[in-house]
Amino acid sequence: MNMDIKTLFVLLLVAGIIGGFSINNYLVSDESFEGIKVGSEAPDFSLTDTEGNEFSLSDYEGEKVLVLEFMNMNCGTCKNFEKDAMKSYCNESMPEDVEVISVTQTKNTDESKLAERSDEMGWRFMKGSSEMTDTFGADRSPTVVIIDKDGIITFLESGSMSKSELEENINAALE
Repeated sequence: MNMDIKTLFVLLLVAGIIGGFSINNYLVSDESFEGIKVGSEAPDFSLTDTEGNEFSLSDYEGEKVLVLEFMNMNCGTCKNFEKDAMKSYCNESMPEDVEVISVTQTKNTDESKLAERSDEMGWRFMKGSSEMTDTFGADRSPTVVIIDKDGIITFLESGSMSKSELEENINAALE
């Protein structure tokens, strides 16, 4: 079967849409987006969780490594990554000086659905903003950003990863 690259791309794109994964996860692996890159200082931001608690990145500075997962509520890749890697990490091996927060990019997300997902997974889920998504270049889901205790981005990548890859990248931020 002969197939040109354009046809192959269209088939992969259709398969991705039907299968619930992003073709970008397989074609793009960026370490920098829109000026934000590994090794740079993370911009401060504020978010409010489903219980009304507001927090800022600066609240964790000097105390915790922050793992941000930019996700969409209906993204199959996001759900699988959360279930297979993040939940396992959080339940089995997460040190007390690590905080995991999932930030939805889904517009008009119902707070109760975020609260349900938070209860199911065991960490906080919050509504993000277009500005925050743009700032971190998180236009693909999931995008994981790891920020060390000094506020420096140590990891920035789109796409899913295994629990061991997640743990390895968090451990690097803890060093």
